[in-house]
Amino acid sequence: LGGVLSIANSLSQFIKKITLVSMLGEKKEFLNLIKNNLEKNIKPKFIFKKDSPTILKKRFVDHVSQSKVIGSYNLNDEILDKQNEKKLNSILNKEIKKHDLVIVSDYGHGFISKKIAGTICKKANFLALNAQVNSSNIGYHTIANYKNFNTLVINEKEIRHEMRDKNSKTEILMKKLSLEKNIHNLIVTKGKEGSIMYQKSKNRFYYSAAFADKVLDKVGAGDTMLSLVAPCLKMKIESEITLLIGSLAAAQSVEIIGNKHKIDKLKMIKTLESFLK
Repeated sequence: LGGVLSIANSLSQFIKKITLVSMLGEKKEFLNLIKNNLEKNIKPKFIFKKDSPTILKKRFVDHVSQSKVIGSYNLNDEILDKQNEKKLNSILNKEIKKHDLVIVSDYGHGFISKKIAGTICKKANFLALNAQVNSSNIGYHTIANYKNFNTLVINEKEIRHEMRDKNSKTEILMKKLSLEKNIHNLIVTKGKEGSIMYQKSKNRFYYSAAFADKVLDKVGAGDTMLSLVAPCLKMKIESEITLLIGSLAAAQSVEIIGNKHKIDKLKMIKTLESFLK
């Protein structure tokens, strides 16, 4: 299971109750597979998108090097029709008020319209966001529909795409975007160079190294970091520790192909203990 399903499974070890809101295809492909592979403390609520398949992303991997050779997507990335949008808006209005943390991973596949983004930003008590640029949405996807939210996790390529700026120093772009969108915590991941967090209220940057011993698959690392830093920031865990936890989670993610394994909580605790001695 990928995307928000993977995020929910990773979160399930650290949070008691999770409500998962996402979309599947009109014919409900893979519904039973998904339900059987979600952790027990996750309550799913799905929109079944008209004239759409359940999103399936395939990767063809070289057997020797384990590097991806080609990928294929089966999806319909048109925006939800009015009926589906109305149903989704109703679910969000009902569910968000029951939850103290909202995590959004927006892949640009037509699920979150401007209206839906507005509802989330308005209703969420604490909103953490990742708006991913990928091969099917590059040139179109943006965080323009979101504003006044707590946390954004984005990679360096994505922030440069968002700001239309190839050359400026990363920290300059982070400050500028934080001010424009009123983002309290902005995290930019930079691959092997690690990650940076900017906190607007303190006007301060925090830095973390990259901890992966081997990198097999970078896809989903930002989602994994988001899933751990969001509850840490919500719980007001120290900024340096929060960024360290997120970086260690991302390191676990890139060391495996796909989403075969969720974050290993015990490994995370042991690694933190060794770091903090």
